[in-house]
Amino acid sequence: MSAAQAQAPAATQPAATQPEGAAAPPGAGSTGGEHIPFVHGPRRRRPLASKRQKVVAGAIVLAALSLLVFKGLTDAMNYYLTANQAVAQRAFLANKDFRIQGTVLDDVRQAGTALDFTIASHGVEVHVVSTGSPSALFKPGIPVVLAGHWQGDIFSSYQIMVQHGSNYVEAPAHHATAAGRPGAANPAGARRGS
Repeated sequence: MSAAQAQAPAATQPAATQPEGAAAPPGAGSTGGEHIPFVHGPRRRRPLASKRQKVVAGAIVLAALSLLVFKGLTDAMNYYLTANQAVAQRAFLANKDFRIQGTVLDDVRQAGTALDFTIASHGVEVHVVSTGSPSALFKPGIPVVLAGHWQGDIFSSYQIMVQHGSNYVEAPAHHATAAGRPGAANPAGARRGS
């Protein structure tokens, strides 16, 4: 068999079974100027993130959601402190803003641009100096919620909110009802002072 005959059958063999139009890999030559397509196997997709990254991201999201839920619940539970609670926590509260609730006593007086009065809750009195504008309902004997902070032994308030309606939660202090005025607050079930 001559060299020409050995090459002839090789040229007549069919090309590799690859679809047309597929690109040949680099360095893959062709015989006689023909283009021999190259087929890649199925490509494996790279994961978008490693397992560790997913765990870390999940932990961060869970921590953030937990913090938001905790903050929301504590704010809802501690919407305000009663006067006795605020006095007991005075060192912790220091000069942080918070809301305090109590019943206005009889000593309301205007002191320049500020309003000077005392609130009471569960037998504990708190002296208040407020720069906030009281509503028309503000008067001795009613429960109020004040926003502000401690300045020594005085609660410095910048907002006065009159608590009224079905949200009444505390009976007036004995000082407020002892005034004997017909308009003094006396919710159902509250005892008159001593």
